[in-house]
Amino acid sequence: MPAPTNTLLIEGTFTELADEFAQYIDALRKNEGASLQSEIAPLIEPLRQQEQSEEEPDRKQRDEVLKKLVGAAAVLNAAPEKEIISAYNLLVHLVHQASNPDMFLSRICTYLAKPITTSPQFGPTLAISILTTIFNTLAPTDSSRFHVLLAIVAVIRQSGSSYAFEALKPQLAAQLPTWLSAWELDDEDAQKLHLAVADAAQASGDLELAQTHVVQALQTIPANEASSKEARDLAVRALTSALKSPGVFDFTSLTAADAVQALRSSDSNLFELLEIFTADTLDAYEDFIAATPLETISGGVLADGAEALQTKLRLLTLASLAASTPSRSLPYATIASALRVPVEDVEKWVIDTIRAGLVEGKLSQLRSEFLVHRATYRVFGEKQWAEVQGRLMVWRRSLESVLGVLRTERERYIRESMQAATEEAGQGKSGDKGAKGGDRRRNPQQQQQSQPSQPQQAREVELVGGAE
Repeated sequence: MPAPTNTLLIEGTFTELADEFAQYIDALRKNEGASLQSEIAPLIEPLRQQEQSEEEPDRKQRDEVLKKLVGAAAVLNAAPEKEIISAYNLLVHLVHQASNPDMFLSRICTYLAKPITTSPQFGPTLAISILTTIFNTLAPTDSSRFHVLLAIVAVIRQSGSSYAFEALKPQLAAQLPTWLSAWELDDEDAQKLHLAVADAAQASGDLELAQTHVVQALQTIPANEASSKEARDLAVRALTSALKSPGVFDFTSLTAADAVQALRSSDSNLFELLEIFTADTLDAYEDFIAATPLETISGGVLADGAEALQTKLRLLTLASLAASTPSRSLPYATIASALRVPVEDVEKWVIDTIRAGLVEGKLSQLRSEFLVHRATYRVFGEKQWAEVQGRLMVWRRSLESVLGVLRTERERYIRESMQAATEEAGQGKSGDKGAKGGDRRRNPQQQQQSQPSQPQQAREVELVGGAE
């Protein structure tokens, strides 16, 4: 698989290696046709003299030699298994010395995308290994990498190797956007690459990734070409696979594509079906199907998907129901009615909708209801903003009610505390007066004996008042 850039090192001058490669091709041909070595001999001689005199090599002359070598290199796919990698590495090393390696590398990639006849079992692995070497010997910004990556993806698709595709997926996820930007591909080449990845993903069983790249290919179509036959075919493919795919519930990227919008005119029934899956419910779908059977839509592209479509729309209907319920509590009977299923099957459909990531919540068998914690809005427009505003107002009123209760309790606490402090202060004063009146009825000696206790009593009253 593609990795950091590296260098391919092979000893020898260009003329020595070109002559050696030509001899090897002649050996594979088994003397059938003209000798490649004799064909390139007149072209090599001037280059050999330049090498001996250490002059600047004539790149145009090298290109003429390479045209003959690369043109005859298709026979390498019939080379012995153990020699294929080294033979191709030698050819790649020679091609890197051309004035424009890209014109030769694209042809080599075409050879490697074809079966290696001497190794039916390990041929794809050998081809991917060689192509990976080529990819990694090129600079990250070299647009030749585009042709190499296309060939790698083509080999993986033809082999149907899920293991090879799984090894490539992390590189595609992490690097493909960067590569596309660095290579400065036009829309046509970018579309070609996305479709190649989509085909390889589909062959490997990764339908979700295949759908992602089909949509990305769709987005490369310019607005002025949205009504062309090619754009229409790609839009129908993207829309059909999205509708039938069990993991696709968000159709926003599709409806935003110009080519899909153009289906309003060319395939109005298919576009109407897209609108139902985007924002409508099972009721609208059943009315649509009653009037327009699937077999009559865009040449029957959805004829085999009736069950999958109905299942998906039930999940989407439940998501819409959960999102539009102010109380966040859905009775089983309401769900059963909306989904056209028996009440005893409601829990199964709720669980499937939770697994799809459309809702979160808790099933209450005791009360026969689904308590919604979170629900996904399928579309977010004026109606949804109004619902959000309503929920925020309910939340605001609840908070205001809580604040009112807290304010009332605080005022009551302050009032009761002040009242208690006043009562205790009054009790302390009346105790003081009683003590002084008793002193007057005593004799002077008793008064003198009782005087030390008065400051102590005053301190006790003062401490009590401080505590309050």
